[in-house]
Amino acid sequence: MDASSLRISKFDGTNFHAWKFKMQMVLEERDLWEVVSGEIKAEQCETQLDQATYKRKSRKAMAVICLAMEDSQLPLVRSASGACDAWSRLEDHFEKKSLANKLFLRRRFFTTMMEEGDDVLEHINKLKTLAEQLEAVGAPVCEDDLVITLLGSLSDSYQFLITALESRSDTLSWELVTSRLLHEEMKRKEQGSKGDEASQGQAFITRDNQRKGRPVKKSWPCHNCGKIGHWMAECPSRIQENTERHRPKRAQDSGDRYRSQRANVAQEEDSGDYLFSIGETTSAKSSDIWLVDSGATQHMTCSKKFMRNYKGFDAVDVHLADDGIVQAIGSGDIVMSMKTPQGMKKGVLTNEWHIPKLSRNLFSVGRFTKDVGPVTFTKDGCYGEAKGTKWKIGAREGKGLFKLQMTPVAPEQANAAKSSGCQGGTKSYLWHLRLGHIGHDGLNCIVTKNIGIGIDISSVKKWDVCEGCALGKQTRVRFQSNTTARTSKLLEVIHSDVCGPMSMATFSGKRYFVTFIDDKSRYCVVYLLKSKSEVAAKFTEYAAMAETQPKAEVPSKRQLG
Repeated sequence: MDASSLRISKFDGTNFHAWKFKMQMVLEERDLWEVVSGEIKAEQCETQLDQATYKRKSRKAMAVICLAMEDSQLPLVRSASGACDAWSRLEDHFEKKSLANKLFLRRRFFTTMMEEGDDVLEHINKLKTLAEQLEAVGAPVCEDDLVITLLGSLSDSYQFLITALESRSDTLSWELVTSRLLHEEMKRKEQGSKGDEASQGQAFITRDNQRKGRPVKKSWPCHNCGKIGHWMAECPSRIQENTERHRPKRAQDSGDRYRSQRANVAQEEDSGDYLFSIGETTSAKSSDIWLVDSGATQHMTCSKKFMRNYKGFDAVDVHLADDGIVQAIGSGDIVMSMKTPQGMKKGVLTNEWHIPKLSRNLFSVGRFTKDVGPVTFTKDGCYGEAKGTKWKIGAREGKGLFKLQMTPVAPEQANAAKSSGCQGGTKSYLWHLRLGHIGHDGLNCIVTKNIGIGIDISSVKKWDVCEGCALGKQTRVRFQSNTTARTSKLLEVIHSDVCGPMSMATFSGKRYFVTFIDDKSRYCVVYLLKSKSEVAAKFTEYAAMAETQPKAEVPSKRQLG
C-alpha cells in the first residue's frame, strides 16, 4: 500500500488540519475509522472473534496512517500501541490545546487580510480553515465573529458591498455573506474588471440590461451611429451633440474642462439605461442644487459649508454613471429645513459624504429609506413617510429629474435655533452665548465702540429670558441637617424593610429579602425570603444572633422601627 493508492499527499508536518480530514475520509472508506477514533475499544470486545477483528483493523489502520506520512514524521507514532494511540499522539502534537496555541491561532485569524487582486474563494477558505483549527483546540469562533472578521478583512474594493450588506435588516449569516462575495467576484470577472477598475463599488445603479433581458450590447448596433459595441444612450457622437446644444455660449471655450464634472448626474434616454438627466441649463449655483437620487448609496455634497461634525478620511473612489471617478474626502451631518403638514420642521442628514468634484448635491433615497422611512414616487414628485406623517421631499423638474424640497441650514443658525428656544434665533442672542452669556448692555458697548473683532452685527437687539442665565442666578435650597439624634445603645432601635418580589429568583427560588439595620452602629443584616410571611421568623433568628453580642438588648417586635 503506497501513498498513491491513498490519493493524498504524504504528511510532512505542515497543514495537519487538511491532512487529518483527508485521512479520516480514507479510513472511513476502508471501514477503519471507528477503531482510530475510539468509537470501539479493545475492552468492549467480549468474544475472541471480536478481539481478533479489532486487532486486525487496528494494525491495518496503523499501516494506512504510517504509509501516509513522510519519514521525518514517523518517530511521532513509531512507539504507539495501536492506531487509536497513534492518532491521539498526532492530535496532541499538532493541535495542542494550550493557551499559547490558542493565542497564536486567534492572532492569525483576526489579522488575516485580503490584498487587492487576491482570490475571494481562497481568502474565505483560509478564514474558515483557521476557524476550524480554533474549534479543534477548544477555542471555537461563533458565526457572528466569523462574519465580522470576514467583512473586516476584505480589500477596499469591497467597501460598498459591505455597506450594502450592513443596510440589510435581517441577520447576516455566513452562507449569505460568502455567496454575495462570490457572486460579486464572478460579476467583476465577467465585466473584465482588473486592479483599479475593481477597486471600488459603484455609487449609481446605472445598468439594468440583464434584469430586463436585453441583448448583449457588443453584438447589437447603435441606433444613432450604426456602430456595434454600445447603446444609443451612450453613443459618443450623440453625447457630444447634446453637450454642444445645451452648453451656454460663454462656456464654449472651456467646455472640456467641465465635461468630467457635468456627468455626475447621469443621462436619461428612452432606453432607460440611466437614472437622471444631465443638467447645465439652470442658472442656480451647482452647490445649491439638491437632486433626489434613487441609485446613490450615500447622501453626497460638493460643499462642506453646511456640514456639522465634519470628519475627514482617506480618499475613497466613487464610480459614476459615465464611468468617471470622483473621490470622497470626508463626511458630516447637515441640518435640513422642510415643509411638513405640521409646519416647518428640521431634520438631519447623517454621514453625508463630501465630494468636492461633484457638480450637484445628491439626496440618497436608499439611505433615507434605511434611516427614516419609505419614499414614494408619483408624477408630480416624491414623498417621504415617517411615523405616520407623509410630506413632499422632491418635485419633478424635467424628464426623470426630481429636485429636493429641503433647504440646508447653516451650522450657526442650527446651533442658535437649538439653543435659543424662544429667542427666535437672533444673532444678538447667539453672540450673548458666544461671549459667556454677556449682558445686553455689555454686548451693546462692544458693538457701538467697535472694540470687538469678528462680531458681524451692527446693533444689539433685545432677547428674551436666557435659560442658562436664569439657571445660573438661581440658588438651591441646601439639604436639611439631620436633627434626629441617634440612639446611645446598640440594638436600641432597629430599622427594617422588606423588598420584592424580584423578577429573577435565586437558585433556591427566593424573590424577597428583609434588612435589619442597627440605628447606632448602622450594622446591617440581610435575609433572603421566599415570601413575606417569613419576616417574623427571620426577626427571631436575628434576635437570637444579636443577643450573643455584649451589652446588646434586642427590642421586641412591637418596638421594631
